[in-house]
Amino acid sequence: MKTTLTGLALGLSLTMAAGSAAAQDTLKIGFAPPVYDTLDYFGQFAVGFQGEMKKQGVAIEFTARASASEASVQQQLDIVEDLITLGVDYIIVGPIDYFGIVPALQSANEAGIPIIVINQLDVHPDDAGVDVLAYSGYSHAEGGQVTAEWALENELAAGDKVGLMFAEPGNQISEQRVGTARDIWMAAGVEIGFEHYAYWEQAKAFDATERLIIANPDVKAVYAGNSSMAMGVAVALDGMGRDDVSVFGFGAVPPELDMIWEGTIRGSIFRDSQSSGRYIADAIARHSRGEAIEQQYPLDMVMVSSREDILTKVPEDALRLMENWPDIEKELANASN
Repeated sequence: MKTTLTGLALGLSLTMAAGSAAAQDTLKIGFAPPVYDTLDYFGQFAVGFQGEMKKQGVAIEFTARASASEASVQQQLDIVEDLITLGVDYIIVGPIDYFGIVPALQSANEAGIPIIVINQLDVHPDDAGVDVLAYSGYSHAEGGQVTAEWALENELAAGDKVGLMFAEPGNQISEQRVGTARDIWMAAGVEIGFEHYAYWEQAKAFDATERLIIANPDVKAVYAGNSSMAMGVAVALDGMGRDDVSVFGFGAVPPELDMIWEGTIRGSIFRDSQSSGRYIADAIARHSRGEAIEQQYPLDMVMVSSREDILTKVPEDALRLMENWPDIEKELANASN
């Protein structure tokens, strides 16, 4: 595999060529995630995707570009337009905003390029006027529900206070994850100590946490809508010596799993993004051969809240990316003996 890395004005550009087929048989794949890092959801999607293409013997040219800010819908729209201009055969997009991405989906439709949406399972409504080849993901609202109900069974009760960390105002994914939990908790008598917008960013969540906790010292838990914000909250609380405040995240990427293993994050929703990559790779390979494919490829979600959960619920491919892998490997070996 030949890999080149070039920084562009619109953030990250990563181009990879794989496979041994002739150049004219190579599928050109454009990937437009909101962020791109080998340890995050979308980076792991790419690992699974490229691995499955290699396994099937499909030659690909894989171009991934992420916007400079995870909250910049316009940059993501521009990236999709660039991929269209490059003449890729397929475009995979992880929308920053479910409806905000619609103009880019329409542009791909007009260009005749099949487009796939990941990290979302819901098909866009008819009035959106888009034709999406396939979706792979899960219900963000269901993840919020799982988090809320788990917390009520294990951590929270009527009269307790929680803090909530959203992305930017109006972001649908954030509202589904955190807003769903908020509504369930309020119905159960849990009070909302604060709501804050940290734009998916660890640094913003970290910077706001001390001020918010000082203003709301009786908050028992903080729920942040993604791994980055949860890690920012957890690091800030650790620095304040507030180990009495539980932190819940959403994503359970390897660095967050490390913090669950170490006890600084109480729990998080895990989704196997590598399996999503394999599903979509198989779908594209079959579609390119003229075969029929499914439109929706769902992922299971599980709450990970302990070392035992990490050992039993998380695939080894993800565990190997954790800093605590040496200890985990020993635990797994002992469990198998």
